Amino acid sequence: MAFKNRFPWRLGATSCVLPADIMANVRQLAPLVDDVQLLFFESAAKSRLPQPFDVQALREIAEAHGLSYTVHLPADLALGAAAKVERQEGIGEILRLMAQLAPLGVLSFDLHLVREPDLPEAAWLDNLAASLRELSGALGEQKRLVGVENIEYPFGLVAPLVAEYGFGVCLDLGHLVHYGHDLEEGLGLLSRVRHLHYHGVRGGKDHQGLHDAGQAGMLGRRLAEAGYDGVVTLEMYSLEKLQGSLALLDEGWAGFHHI
Repeated sequence: MAFKNRFPWRLGATSCVLPADIMANVRQLAPLVDDVQLLFFESAAKSRLPQPFDVQALREIAEAHGLSYTVHLPADLALGAAAKVERQEGIGEILRLMAQLAPLGVLSFDLHLVREPDLPEAAWLDNLAASLRELSGALGEQKRLVGVENIEYPFGLVAPLVAEYGFGVCLDLGHLVHYGHDLEEGLGLLSRVRHLHYHGVRGGKDHQGLHDAGQAGMLGRRLAEAGYDGVVTLEMYSLEKLQGSLALLDEGWAGFHHI
């Protein structure tokens, strides 16, 4: 069942629903959804299994299917690390990937500001501020394409820095539920959200299939009320979970179809 152009927002899936490379996943998903999130779990320098991809081929697939892309930047970037060399490596990797993928017109580059457990909170935040200041200066207007994602700590810790340096927000609803954070507070950020991640939480595990049609309906109403027209990615990593979640949204979001 295709879900293209069905809602006022763009519905997406990850490039990791098949046990195959990015290209195979994109080809499978392109006729079905509006957006594919290209997942880069590790930075190129640290990756033991680098993922091959062809930017020109990705662009051609997008043009043929009316597809857009979002990107999950590597989760091992240490912009708050004590060592300046680690922070510089993280900034460099972001700039490299954004330049490499520029021909794709990526809608959001999702960024984790990873907590440094061995550093006092104040020192970590000072290091983050220095990194974000440098990254903001290097990117100029492109900084708006970077969406800082809420992860295990309360987003309020970094929200002032995100706003000060002009970055966007990537709102992960599953993380809010999984880590016991305030869902209403998160949804209050919708006016600044570039990208929204949606996945189920079951048995203490996130990134599961959706299972709550009532919650889906509530989310649809909130997105419609906010006039949200960005991307909602079903952030799960199997075709079975994706298909089940799409079936649930077919019912839960029936009232939000394009007229």
